[in-house]
Amino acid sequence: MKINPAVQAYSARIQEYSQVNVNRNSKADFGTMLKNELNKVNELLIKADEASQQLIKGEAEDIHSVLLAAEEARLALEMAVQVRNKLVESYQEINRMQL
Repeated sequence: MKINPAVQAYSARIQEYSQVNVNRNSKADFGTMLKNELNKVNELLIKADEASQQLIKGEAEDIHSVLLAAEEARLALEMAVQVRNKLVESYQEINRMQL
């Protein structure tokens, strides 16, 4: 079982956040941003599915990485659903406004 040091995980997250800040400075519309984030959620779900398939076949190194991938995908999907719910709620609130 491989355990990544905390420093490597921390530096990877810092690089992700710096890339996000660079992307925020460029002009992108809301639809493109939403599409990119949904693609990331989809990639996490696919990665979790592949990890569980490897576990079933006996090819996975450890169950911990499989459970971690599955939990990360579940949380990402739950967050996407909550964002969708807020968008729908906002849309309905705008429709109820009287002009």
